[in-house]
Amino acid sequence: MIILLVIAVVLGFIFYSTNEQPVEENILQYTAGCASDKIDASVYSLRGDTSLIGAFISFKEVPISEEVTTELNKLGVSMRKDSWIFDHGLAQIPTDVLCELAEHDFVTSIFIPKE
Repeated sequence: MIILLVIAVVLGFIFYSTNEQPVEENILQYTAGCASDKIDASVYSLRGDTSLIGAFISFKEVPISEEVTTELNKLGVSMRKDSWIFDHGLAQIPTDVLCELAEHDFVTSIFIPKE
């Protein structure tokens, strides 16, 4: 009787482990190399092989200063001048500088709006 119970548990474990859905590990959350509260889940859920992100950046102060503009240019972040909504501006952000961008004090959040 115990042998049947052990076999049932083993078979149940095998069945459960083969039917588990694989974890999607090719998303930016796993490939970006950082975890920041400033980076929204909408950005982290992008494909991991993304090289350029179109997202909004929310700034601590607007209009942004020349120093902030210079730092954005150094990072390769380009802001669309006609896209400002209050303290948010639409930007093209190279994926490889996303973490560094989020570390700056002048950035409060990076996100992609939902419909």
